[in-house]
Amino acid sequence: MRNFVLIILGLVLTLNVVAQDKSTKSDVFVIVDDMPEYPGGQEALRNDIASLVKYPLQAKENGIQGKVYVTFVVNKEGDIEGAKIARGVDPSLDKEALRVMNELNKTWKPGKQDGSPVKVSYTVPIKFALDGDEKKESNMKSGEGADAVFFIVEDMPEFPGGDEALRKYIANALSYPEIAQEKKIQGKVYVSFVVEKNGSVGDAKIARGVDPSLDKEALRVVKNLPTWKPGKQRGEPVRVSYTVPINFALN
Repeated sequence: MRNFVLIILGLVLTLNVVAQDKSTKSDVFVIVDDMPEYPGGQEALRNDIASLVKYPLQAKENGIQGKVYVTFVVNKEGDIEGAKIARGVDPSLDKEALRVMNELNKTWKPGKQDGSPVKVSYTVPIKFALDGDEKKESNMKSGEGADAVFFIVEDMPEFPGGDEALRKYIANALSYPEIAQEKKIQGKVYVSFVVEKNGSVGDAKIARGVDPSLDKEALRVVKNLPTWKPGKQRGEPVRVSYTVPINFALN
């Protein structure tokens, strides 16, 4: 029986939550203006993790597989600290996933809030899978059946052309409200929405707002986004929650 490890990366816990206030005791943020970045991006992180992972023999012999979620903090210096299992599968797989994250020795580009480096919580899902028996596993989702909305899936939704194309589309579609310009109102609006099974955008709403005029404009732009490549779980299209930050800044 062959085995493989699939690394699925992304803004996992930032899909449906908003930033914690700076006054919290831990000063660990969940969403910030500039999220932490691994050297070389997500592809490099995926490759580095894959090169370190070793499928535990005990788990392989017992046919144990599943997805382990490891949460950690990227500190102000770009180092990983406080790695722990957010959702485990089996002690042997959990231990291996944690070992791999602790052995990553590259320094991240730290996250920033209001231009200053801050500690940011980050989560990476690592899937351990064996060929042959496809074991049904639970997923982070809300609701049941065909209408369930997932927060994490094996294949996350993709905007046509990728993240850079999404940024350009939003920048071109955005119109700075005149009333906000006059009052010198600026800031970052976080809009949550669902990428439906057919790739259309639905259920758009403000996750964290700045001002009614900016919130309204951000919502308008998101509601008019073109069709995405839908997310998939077990090879089937599913509804997936997604969040985008839209920055309004005056020159």
